[in-house]
Amino acid sequence: MESVHGHNVLNMIREQEVALSKEALLTAMSAEFGEEARYHTCSAQELTAAELVDQFVGKGKLIETSEGIQYIGCNCHCH
Repeated sequence: MESVHGHNVLNMIREQEVALSKEALLTAMSAEFGEEARYHTCSAQELTAAELVDQFVGKGKLIETSEGIQYIGCNCHCH
């Protein structure tokens, strides 16, 4: 199984016109990348969708509010 880079997820979230609940975001990730997908970033490997979202929230790339999860930005320089 191929691992999906976290930037692909950030791009998907950035393109959303509305904030998504965490549950809706995880469902969208599953639909886009597959139910069994694993994710990676420059600093982590073999993440589940929920772990990736939690990591991005923790690093300030996403923000979770009462309205849902929204894209904040990414100053990553990895490819």
